[in-house]
Amino acid sequence: MVLGVARTNRVIGSWLTPVAHLVLLATLVACVSRPGPEALRSTTAESGERNVTIFVATLRTPEPGSATAFSSGQSQTLRFARYVISIPPTHQADAIEWPSDPPNPATDFVTVDAERLSEAEFRSGIAGSEGDGRLIRLYVHGYNNSFQETVYRLAQLTTDAHDDRVAVLFAWPSQGKPLSYSADKAAAAASTDGLARTMEILAEEPNARVVLLAHSMGGWLTMETLAKMSRERRRAVIERFSNVVLAAPDIDVVDMVRQLEVIGRLPRPLTLLVSSDDSALTLSRIISGGRRVGSDDVHDPWVQAAAKRYGARVIDISELTTSDSFRHARFTAMVALYSKFQAQIEDPLARRYAGPGAFVFRAATSTLEPVDR
Repeated sequence: MVLGVARTNRVIGSWLTPVAHLVLLATLVACVSRPGPEALRSTTAESGERNVTIFVATLRTPEPGSATAFSSGQSQTLRFARYVISIPPTHQADAIEWPSDPPNPATDFVTVDAERLSEAEFRSGIAGSEGDGRLIRLYVHGYNNSFQETVYRLAQLTTDAHDDRVAVLFAWPSQGKPLSYSADKAAAAASTDGLARTMEILAEEPNARVVLLAHSMGGWLTMETLAKMSRERRRAVIERFSNVVLAAPDIDVVDMVRQLEVIGRLPRPLTLLVSSDDSALTLSRIISGGRRVGSDDVHDPWVQAAAKRYGARVIDISELTTSDSFRHARFTAMVALYSKFQAQIEDPLARRYAGPGAFVFRAATSTLEPVDR
């Protein structure tokens, strides 16, 4: 994480040529076909091996003609929903087996139940029947994501994590189009109040332990929200969260410095998952200018010093393999391994606890190795 102000003025690496920029954009546009809102239509097919429940808080407008899906339209009203996704017995970690037509629960992720909820129903679902406080994961998606993609992504993360956390999605109105970067940034900027309200609802659960996981532009939205809540003296809500993790954060270094100066140090280290060969962040840098935090080099002394100054844990995850050709979603491969290094992240008394600093994730051993060893 290059956070020193002096560091922000250094020119690192080379810019891609305009031709290379266009090639990257063309590649994005040529990606495989994407699932439509019909993927969230509940089916009467038998369930697969396991069902995963996803609770949703969203600022998207309802999808026309659909009783359960949401569109890319921006709403001022926070809406709620619940989806039950069936996971096939053939599921492979780090993969989403998209439903075929007709969907086959033996091989596909399949929506077996879907309903819109009131806020009271959302609260009740999160709390569970016991109401004794629960482990919760709040996921904030990134740029260029349709609503159905974000629901299925969280279903995959929940399945692979095997940690029984309640899965909550905050779905802001991304356009779900590769050429709508600026529109997505504007939509994210308009979503801070919605995310803050969702965080408040989750923090009100007695004894709840909430982890916030944000990907890409969702990381920028998260940091903007934390900064806004800090300015408004809603710090108590932030401190109820046991961990905040930003995966491949699409955040300009200057923005990150500004945000962290307002937020200050969190009770637990802010975790950043980075990799210098993230092609999507290279494209983002070209579009908007400025070095992206998610592509920082953990071996850079500036990164190491800034991580300790701001109480951040910066982890290079470049050793992880992923089917994502842009190497922007590597974090999804890390989830299935989490139980192996969980103590390093969550237990300050653990022998190899990873406090503020810079680390490399060693895929062969699923451990965090400090770079200054």
